[in-house]
Amino acid sequence: MSVAWSSLTFTPPLEALQELAASWGWLLREPFMPVLFSSLGDVFIEPDSGGVWWLNTGIAELTQVADSVKHFESLLKSELADEWFLPNLVEQLHAAGKVPGPGECYTFVTMPIFREGKYEVDNINPVPAREHYGLTGSMHKRLRELVDGAHVQVKVATS
Repeated sequence: MSVAWSSLTFTPPLEALQELAASWGWLLREPFMPVLFSSLGDVFIEPDSGGVWWLNTGIAELTQVADSVKHFESLLKSELADEWFLPNLVEQLHAAGKVPGPGECYTFVTMPIFREGKYEVDNINPVPAREHYGLTGSMHKRLRELVDGAHVQVKVATS
């Protein structure tokens, strides 16, 4: 089974875009236009200063990947797309019955920034995109000033 391009990307609803801007504003400091959304919850943006940047929401890295949108579109046909969209992992997630619905993307049970956080089927679930951006952005904001190797205990409140 080969995963379709439409399974590697998604279109988030407006409330998810608002949550992305609010929860990740500490890292996305200048105005930007979203270019493409990965089903794994990552975002490719074009900031006002130019270029295309990859926001890896699992590890809170913002990396320039192209000089322009046109350049980025050409890179989508290269091996870099496998690194950005992880089609083999998405295929495994689909085979396990983990398929996001409209407005959903994948998120990690334990984010890869933690030693226990793996890019594995058992550690990834589909969730509403708004939830993904809110959770990952706020958690990374809190964790950004800790030293590598710091012990962290995460408590999730249920309503």
